[in-house]
Amino acid sequence: MPSKSARLLASSLSFLALVACQSIGTAERQTGSLPGDLCGKGIVGAASKLGGLDYTTCAGTIEIDDANGVKAADLFYTAYFAKAASPQKPRPIVFIWNGGPGADSRLLQFHALGPRTLQGDVLGDNPASPLPVADLVFLDPAGTGFSRAVSEGAARQFYSTNGDLAATAQFIQRFLKSHEREGAPVYLVGESFGTWRAAGVAEALIDRGQPVAGIALVSGGIPMGEERDRALMRALTLPNRTATALALGKLDAALTADRARTLADAETWARTVWYPALAHPDRLDDTSRTNVVAGLSRFMGLAPSMIDPKTLWVSPREFRTKLLGAKGKTLGVFDMRQTAPASDEKAGSAAIIKFYRQVLNYRAGQYAGIDIPELPVGNDWQYDQSPITKESLARAMAGEGPPSASQPWVLRALEKAPTMRVFVATGLYDSLNGCAANGQAARDFPEPLAHRIEAHCYGGGHMMYEEASEAPQFAKDLSSFFSKSH
Repeated sequence: MPSKSARLLASSLSFLALVACQSIGTAERQTGSLPGDLCGKGIVGAASKLGGLDYTTCAGTIEIDDANGVKAADLFYTAYFAKAASPQKPRPIVFIWNGGPGADSRLLQFHALGPRTLQGDVLGDNPASPLPVADLVFLDPAGTGFSRAVSEGAARQFYSTNGDLAATAQFIQRFLKSHEREGAPVYLVGESFGTWRAAGVAEALIDRGQPVAGIALVSGGIPMGEERDRALMRALTLPNRTATALALGKLDAALTADRARTLADAETWARTVWYPALAHPDRLDDTSRTNVVAGLSRFMGLAPSMIDPKTLWVSPREFRTKLLGAKGKTLGVFDMRQTAPASDEKAGSAAIIKFYRQVLNYRAGQYAGIDIPELPVGNDWQYDQSPITKESLARAMAGEGPPSASQPWVLRALEKAPTMRVFVATGLYDSLNGCAANGQAARDFPEPLAHRIEAHCYGGGHMMYEEASEAPQFAKDLSSFFSKSH
């Protein structure tokens, strides 16, 4: 295997030298010179089709500078472009990434939104892709995929929340300029930790004079900071747990006849009984505590003895370990219905690397996670957007998210950009999010901001698009979000 220095050298070639275009469609391939505004001046490639849509695929890197203007990294992207119907109305352009921190963009690109997604262990056309309504750019952050810092020392600046936000904002501005797309409506899509990136980068771009039409926050809630009503947010995780207990056969028979009614009753009980108990546990007498424990047992499927009558709180980790603990099983973090190891998210790696090496003819560097092991990007991540408190660290250890508060990026961005909109997607069986909690968070924004936020709940886990019955609706909802008037 080549040395790290050799890999860094290979991945530090200039943007124009790295750009590659090629066809990936399954029908009606037509080779020839492509318009210069697609992959770059003078680049030869091939057009492809998705249904009746002609599109072009580009793979390349954008140089990222440090605070002193010195090159610090090459960030890799895969872009899918189609011609606009009218030059007077440019197509929206969507920048997409996963989370981690330290995850590449394979999941959202090859499992959900790209025009070619994995079908078993091969890539096939994805008719649900939003490509017919918007151009798609999938970004791999520094240290993931083909993206690399120029040195180990330079890499450290990218392995922090603030450094990551700055690098991503710089990438987007340089990408738009190099492709002459500054006037296109810009959307940002992030999953999990990537919701922080989407929210923070949106505000950063707006502050730099780059309009942002909208952001989509997938399985990460709405970054709002510590000021939210934590007791209410905790209480509103109950419907997700009730749905999980239903799916695993752990609720009384009386609650299984009408699933929708049971979930609605769970939310009502959470708001009217559990929330006040969590907010003011000191006001409860012994009888009230016993009643709350009984209600939690009923809607979660846990034995009363598993619930602490003092705190009346069951952390995500406790719920996952206790619900089927008697059988020696632990529920999945990303999909609580799963009790066996999740299927390998890297399945299809051979098809993905073939796509880059043989279809796109992209030869530079090595893909972290396929050609070489994943780099430890998230192991030493600095959550420097706000101080780490003992309380936030304890919540993180209990399965309630990263060990630090996010910032109210979304609120500030909405205030600064009066036309920006927000899309929130949550999986019903995700232990890290709650459909009712995220819906409430959206409604808690002051008017007239709240009406620009739309919240969606899908019958899947953290990666709800892995659910065959939910994937088309997820993509359709995003396509609608990108298509709305700008």
